[in-house]
Amino acid sequence: MAKKIGDTLRESRINAGISVEQISDILTQKGYKASIKTIYSWENGNSSPGPDALLEMCDIYKIGDILSTFGYDGYKEDGSLKLNLKENQLIEKYRSLDPHGQQTVNIVLDRELDRTGQLLEAQNRITELESQASKLTELQSKIQKDKSYLRPVAAHERTDIEVTDEMRKADDDLMNNDDFWK
Repeated sequence: MAKKIGDTLRESRINAGISVEQISDILTQKGYKASIKTIYSWENGNSSPGPDALLEMCDIYKIGDILSTFGYDGYKEDGSLKLNLKENQLIEKYRSLDPHGQQTVNIVLDRELDRTGQLLEAQNRITELESQASKLTELQSKIQKDKSYLRPVAAHERTDIEVTDEMRKADDDLMNNDDFWK
């Protein structure tokens, strides 16, 4: 079911951070009859803006997908398709084609669906890789902060046993023996 136009306009205006006075001024400057009282009337559902004023407000409010913003998803309440004028015209054109023309359209549609699917998969993969890159950057930042892993652990005397002078001499002899290190 479609949302009420007035409620959606009010919600979109508020989300855009625009006051009633501001949208009234903007529309009036662009040649629309849009007093403050008129804007409130539109938002309360007492009247509706003309198509041009509606599209202008959608542009000002940065509404990208106008149909879905206003609750039109292309389906009827029973789940069947609800075609718009352009879609009806395309179906009529398709039906007027001969079998070769219909086959050509079908081939193009199939290829475009494949291309769109591949594009969506690529976009999803990019999003996934960006997420992994973000996690990697976070991990690198943690590693930069904690460099304890760089401290040598073998350049000190053992503390788990009593080290004697004799053991120290054996270690030094081993370290100074060039034949051992070849």
